[in-house]
Amino acid sequence: MVPAAAAATAQNTVMYPYFVNRTRFQSLPVYLDIKNGKTRKLTLVRRIDGDINAIHKELSSHLKDATVQIKSISNQLVIKGDRSKEVREWLTKKGF
Repeated sequence: MVPAAAAATAQNTVMYPYFVNRTRFQSLPVYLDIKNGKTRKLTLVRRIDGDINAIHKELSSHLKDATVQIKSISNQLVIKGDRSKEVREWLTKKGF
């Protein structure tokens, strides 16, 4: 028997054409990469399954002034600047 709260949550889940898997420690795979002698900061989103173009489009519209690039071979998104906090909050709102 499924509890009422769990049943309501299962009915209200939204299906996306992509999925962001959490790490083995249950944290979101959003990382800050610092290059060029600490002058260039990049935010990386890893462990993306499914339609990477859909998450690229949604994240680009959410982060209006940021440059978001796709690394299709490794299924990662690269965002120019330190936007890790904003991306984590956005993924948490989406239910990942």
